[in-house]
Amino acid sequence: MAHPLAVAAAETLTGNRTLTNAEIREAQIWSFDPGGSARDLTLPTVAAANAGLVLYIANKADAAEVLTIKDGVGTICTPTQNESAIVWCDGATWDGIATASS
Repeated sequence: MAHPLAVAAAETLTGNRTLTNAEIREAQIWSFDPGGSARDLTLPTVAAANAGLVLYIANKADAAEVLTIKDGVGTICTPTQNESAIVWCDGATWDGIATASS
């Protein structure tokens, strides 16, 4: 398993993106540029194995582009340009909060 606070390389999206279980076990801090349009970011399926996972996701858009973070069922939170989100899994649900970045 990676360091508890491993950082993924910044990524510019060209479409919607789904994070995999393998990816979130390798990195817990993510930066995405939605790439000129609003994008969906879907988290892995809720599972007992994901209980206790916490992810920090930054929206590094260069314009007013929303990053909609979903759990496959519904929307968890929607960080816009220069905002970030913290999402976590308790094994039964994904929850999250979007906050303004400084």
